[in-house]
Amino acid sequence: MDFKRLLTAVLGFLNITAFTKVDGKSQLTADEEKALKEKFGEKFLTSFKQELADAEANGVDLTIPSVEIAALGTQLQTLNGQLKTAMEEIKVLKEEKAALEVKEDDDDPEKIDMEQSKGKRVAFKPNMNFKHNKVVADFFKNGVMQYSGDDTIDTSELQTEFGKYVSDVKIDILTSLKQELTITQYMTTVPTDKTEWRASQAIIDSVLQQFTPKWTPKGKTTFTPIVIKNFKLKVNVPITPSDIMDQYIGYLYDENLSPEQMPIVKYIVDQLIIPQLGEDLENAMCTGKFVEHEVTQDGVAGSDTEDSMDGLVTVLEALKAKEGNKVGWLLDGITLTSSNIVDQMNAAADAVSPKYKRKKMLIHADPDLILMYQRAYQAKYPNTKNEDAGKLRLDFTNFTFAPVDGLIGTGIFFITPKQNFIHLVSRSVTETKIFMQLLNYDVKIFMEFWRGVGFAMQEAIFAYLPPVEEGSGSTSGSGSVVGGGI
Repeated sequence: MDFKRLLTAVLGFLNITAFTKVDGKSQLTADEEKALKEKFGEKFLTSFKQELADAEANGVDLTIPSVEIAALGTQLQTLNGQLKTAMEEIKVLKEEKAALEVKEDDDDPEKIDMEQSKGKRVAFKPNMNFKHNKVVADFFKNGVMQYSGDDTIDTSELQTEFGKYVSDVKIDILTSLKQELTITQYMTTVPTDKTEWRASQAIIDSVLQQFTPKWTPKGKTTFTPIVIKNFKLKVNVPITPSDIMDQYIGYLYDENLSPEQMPIVKYIVDQLIIPQLGEDLENAMCTGKFVEHEVTQDGVAGSDTEDSMDGLVTVLEALKAKEGNKVGWLLDGITLTSSNIVDQMNAAADAVSPKYKRKKMLIHADPDLILMYQRAYQAKYPNTKNEDAGKLRLDFTNFTFAPVDGLIGTGIFFITPKQNFIHLVSRSVTETKIFMQLLNYDVKIFMEFWRGVGFAMQEAIFAYLPPVEEGSGSTSGSGSVVGGGI
């Protein structure tokens, strides 16, 4: 690096325009030396002082305009901030990696030699010496089921294998859960360790400007942020392993899989828990309304799925009830029917503010509403062929319908950029817990994790909530889609 540029950066960092002169030579104060040493190290300080002395001895002009010092100093502070953030992220990743590492005894026959596998992640392998695995292996080898109920399943062995499986593939489990949801593919995922999250900057919508030789920042927009709540959720599922053996073996037979390819612990997670959890979670994220339940003892029945968190419908209803909100409400007071939905959806698109009309956005909607639109459109324009390869784009707009399973029966739709549509998850994998406990011949499956959904800012939401029916205080589950048949 050119020394004069380095000098400019150092002066900017120290927030000064020049060093003190002693006998015509630049002299750093004790505080200045301390600041440089703490930030860049002893080696940098020594080298900088020597280069400064050499430059002055050689008569190099070290006069630097104050505006350059300020500009480069600002850049340096920004880079320092980015470096700090990167170091924090590296620290989190190291913690997650340490949490996922599995320590095994040296004499474990199933131990994986990472040196032999050259450090690559190796798929989980079940211990075929365990009773439950032997039973299944014998069935596929001899065609005879050799188990006699509870005594054949050693739950402690099952717990050991479950713990190892979860440790090996925890991230895969979380990824498979996300794949079960239709809604999250449309959202921006934000890892956070906060119970409430608020956007700190709006979507940047304009950065270009004419040149002037001054710093004239642009890109920040006035906006109204929305607080998104993050909810702690859990799964408590009791399973009697002996009761599911026949079902498990039947699954292997139908799918042409071996016990090594689909061990029972993987079957319990991937086939019994994750699909149902995905369905429940999508419903909660869409139509949930948090209700606090006080539980004082074990064994009490768990709360309803939709009591666990505030979903998108609840968020939108709360925004609409808030006086002076900045959301763009569409088709207010209009009930959509098969006879008006085509014209009304065109009117809704026209009502989106010009700043957002040019953006390619999705119309997140109740699937029944989309079906009604498709049938009505086909009836109105029977000779028009869909040229969008299965996608349904609203004519002459940049908006495409996107069905959300969790919104079925609500009759709502909303349009917003993906950057504004937020899905909160735990910042660290270690915050998500998946484990098994034993109870006689039964096992208990536990999961604990965080989720939150919402929008970053009000001005980028364009939403339709159907009129509330008489005697109903909520859009959620109101069955507002009418006239679906053509």
